[in-house]
Amino acid sequence: MDEYSTYIDDRSETNEELSPIKSFFFACAGAYVKILEVCPSEHSKYIGIGGTIFLTACLAVISGSFAIMTLVNNAVVAILFGVLWGALIFNLDRYIVSSIRKEGKFWAEFGLALPRLILAILISVVITKPIEIELFNNQINAELFSYTADLEGGALAKLDHKLGLDSINNEIFIADSLRKEFKKIKDGKPTSFSFGEVSKEYAIAKETYEKVRVSHERRIRANNRSSENILNKYGQKIYEDVRGEQVFKKWKLDTQYSEQRYKLYQTNRRLQKEINEKKRTLESLEEARKKEEAEFKMGIDEELFLVKEKLLELKAAKREKDSIRAIEQPAVIEKAKKYGIGFPAKIEALERMKEESSSIWWTSNLIMLLFIMLETSPVFVKMIVKRGPYDYLLSRIEHQKKVSALQSISDMNYDLNKAVKRHTSKMQEEKNQQLATSKKATSNNGKASAANGIKLEPEVFTGEEAYDN
Repeated sequence: MDEYSTYIDDRSETNEELSPIKSFFFACAGAYVKILEVCPSEHSKYIGIGGTIFLTACLAVISGSFAIMTLVNNAVVAILFGVLWGALIFNLDRYIVSSIRKEGKFWAEFGLALPRLILAILISVVITKPIEIELFNNQINAELFSYTADLEGGALAKLDHKLGLDSINNEIFIADSLRKEFKKIKDGKPTSFSFGEVSKEYAIAKETYEKVRVSHERRIRANNRSSENILNKYGQKIYEDVRGEQVFKKWKLDTQYSEQRYKLYQTNRRLQKEINEKKRTLESLEEARKKEEAEFKMGIDEELFLVKEKLLELKAAKREKDSIRAIEQPAVIEKAKKYGIGFPAKIEALERMKEESSSIWWTSNLIMLLFIMLETSPVFVKMIVKRGPYDYLLSRIEHQKKVSALQSISDMNYDLNKAVKRHTSKMQEEKNQQLATSKKATSNNGKASAANGIKLEPEVFTGEEAYDN
């Protein structure tokens, strides 16, 4: 087993000849194939993990191809990018799974695996979006068509506002409506013009009259019914003989009932008087309104002429603005269309559809959950399975390599320390020799100076000269 034969000396396991498919899935799982050769009980676990990683990469190829097809509409470029994207996802997944080590401590492993789980979830979300868009492609295209139309309409409305066309069109509509109403007035036809009716005074008088009339007439009818009930209940009919026939002459009432009926009569007169007063006020305003209408009709030809002139001016201004609009419109529409095409626009359309339709919302979220489950399943499998022979052997190999590396470092440090000591000892010997030579030279110089009558001060040696040398 080459490199691993030094570390794997357990002969209780029988090496199993691995098929190319097994070797491929083991490689996908980021496992050491040489170790798995002596751990046949671990094969199914790592085949499952490797298969999941490989299938996720295949889905990433499809997802990336769909995403690029919405941008370049070139199958070759889309497939090449999809393969590149799938290779990137495959490499990330393989690293995530292979970096988890089984130590038999679940929560410690979970804490270490948590960043990897978050990364796996992010990868699954990225993979899911292009596939969701392809699944809902028909609905998204319909939504984008409507959205693009709205964008174009909004862009043209902004252009009209910028050029002042919206205000011109509004003025044309008002002037044309006036022209039609003036024509009706001139021809004596019914018109929507109310003249004085729109005045505040007329509106208040009419509202007051209607309120007073409705309430007072209701009370008058009630009083009349009460008066008749009194007459029918307490009154006595008086008849007289006319040519041998009894003819009704009058009613006879007691004084108190007669007074009650008189009070009701007076009340009705007062109420009716108030109604008449309000009616006269309204009628006076109505006469003023009719007078205003008559005066307006007298000058209707002039008003009609002025409105027609105004219409001609507005239409000329509109033609000028329309010519400018025709020049700028293609660029504005093209700019608006850019916001309604492409991958980002499809994602935005999908999110709007999810807000409007609960079925699409559920389907989209279930697809995303499915991909999250697929993407995180290798990590969870690695975490929940018990520590097996593969993990023990891998831990032993890594530990032995670590110990070997540390031993090598220790040996290197030992050799370095020995070399430093040898060098230091050699330097010390050289310094001692220099010191002896210096003392000897000083002694000889002293004798010579004494012979010549020169007194020399002894030289103080601090040892720094040796270091300077």
